[in-house]
Amino acid sequence: MSDDKEGDELVRQMDELDRKRAAEPPPELTNDVVVNLAGMTPLQYAQKLGAEAKKHRVPMRLLEKAVEAARVEIEVEKLLEPHWEVKPADDPVDAAQLFAEIEARILRHVVMSKDFAFVAALWIGQTWIHEHATYSPILAITSAERDSGKSTLMGIIRFLVRRSLLSVGISAAALYRSIEKWSPTFVLDECDELFADNPDLLRVVNSGWTRGQGVVRCDPETNEPTVFSTFCPKAIAGKGKKMPDTMTSRTIFIEMKRRLKGEKIDHFRHLDDPGFQRMRSQLTRWAQDCGETLGAALPSQPEGFINRTASNWTLLFAIADSLGKEAGARARGVAQQIAGVTEMTSAGVMLLQDIKAMFDSSTLGRDMPEGPYLPTKLIIERLTADPEKPWAEWGKRGKPITDKGIADLLKEYRIVSQTVGPRDARSKGYRRADFEDAWGRYLTPDAEKKEGEKEGGAKPRYFAVHPFTAL
Repeated sequence: MSDDKEGDELVRQMDELDRKRAAEPPPELTNDVVVNLAGMTPLQYAQKLGAEAKKHRVPMRLLEKAVEAARVEIEVEKLLEPHWEVKPADDPVDAAQLFAEIEARILRHVVMSKDFAFVAALWIGQTWIHEHATYSPILAITSAERDSGKSTLMGIIRFLVRRSLLSVGISAAALYRSIEKWSPTFVLDECDELFADNPDLLRVVNSGWTRGQGVVRCDPETNEPTVFSTFCPKAIAGKGKKMPDTMTSRTIFIEMKRRLKGEKIDHFRHLDDPGFQRMRSQLTRWAQDCGETLGAALPSQPEGFINRTASNWTLLFAIADSLGKEAGARARGVAQQIAGVTEMTSAGVMLLQDIKAMFDSSTLGRDMPEGPYLPTKLIIERLTADPEKPWAEWGKRGKPITDKGIADLLKEYRIVSQTVGPRDARSKGYRRADFEDAWGRYLTPDAEKKEGEKEGGAKPRYFAVHPFTAL
């Protein structure tokens, strides 16, 4: 065959190959391809851009725009928080040692209860396996007064949680758009009055407690309704507990105290360092190895932990159990201190508690067919007699609680006043029988005797459980 004929045959074969290639669908242009191009050096990019555009059959200019957008996104994230980029540790992690080191790092810079530091460490771990969580309890760092180490603890948390986003206050719109964009852990400092006049923000934070919930907003560019996820870890700090009841039931409280002059700590510079970097690397590897298993665990709950209280602690208990039997027992003991306390009591539950004490000490109506009762007038008299309770200054301008104030609180539990008492002395009041259901649901009996009580003379004590935990 002559050289001309051989050349013609080669051209024909190449044309045939090109036709076959044109008939086949091009490989999908994935985000990985674009990100890979965005990370190349200028020379590598110049050499690969044309080939990738031809391979995926897209206009080169269109691919260039996609790469430019990816570069902006990468630079924004790097500028936002450099410590977001974490390489998992090469070797499997000793989880018990890791969480002990996190606890020790907290206590190195902050004067606080060791048990509270342990809970903070467990919550930090939860942020790294959050993708396997069903519930996302808020971590609230509180104190009675300023200068109690809240901001220092929040600074430490910032460098240990997954993708922390530190902010002093935030709008609802910024919150849900940030979650949609970055799936961060919010670290919100100085939240004393953050929710008081911001109902939209409150709704966003509350809805973010459960996986799958979100808010519907119109996209500003397309005006189309879009669901924005609000599910992400959130740590907040502020003086006192000025937050609505609905948020309180979704929150784990860590109380801080101002340190004494003799209590020594290392100054925290609010800078990332090799110690934080190593722990983040180990947390990443630990999450990869254990996250799915821990997310599926159903750890045992302490007595009285049900509904939201149990949900708040489920993943923390699972993490603690994985660290050893002693750690699991410790976590449950601290949880009972934090969750089973009257400071989380709503006004309604406090009223139920006080009225129960009145019925327990009263003999009125015990021999009547309708059972024991208390006149409203007597309830008000006894409620307002204790200056340490809020009832003496419950109303406007510090006036005592009224019959209407009592009725408004009790109607939430479907308890209404009746006409009570003997026929010759009838008056408005309440029957014990109408309270039994609410007492059983919102007041949990504690059978332990008080120290110093005589054997046989002790009655069960009741501690208040926040009413929203029963929803």
